[in-house]
Amino acid sequence: MKLTSRFCTVCVVGYTGSVGKHQDPRAAGGVKLCQARQAKDGTIFGKYINSNGKFQEVGEPFVMQQSEIDHWFKMGALNK
Repeated sequence: MKLTSRFCTVCVVGYTGSVGKHQDPRAAGGVKLCQARQAKDGTIFGKYINSNGKFQEVGEPFVMQQSEIDHWFKMGALNK
């Protein structure tokens, strides 16, 4: 998968706890989406989203290292 300028889901893992500043308990207990995008300057940004049915809790974007995104891609391949 090639990263684009829009956030896309790289892998899905089990719920591990809150990811946002504003917790939404309705989003707890489902899955955590690991999303990433690449800026024009090559910087890779990641963010987490807790999702439980129609409820979502979105975390703040953060800068990622190449080794981190490689790990996410490996986890995503294992989930398929």
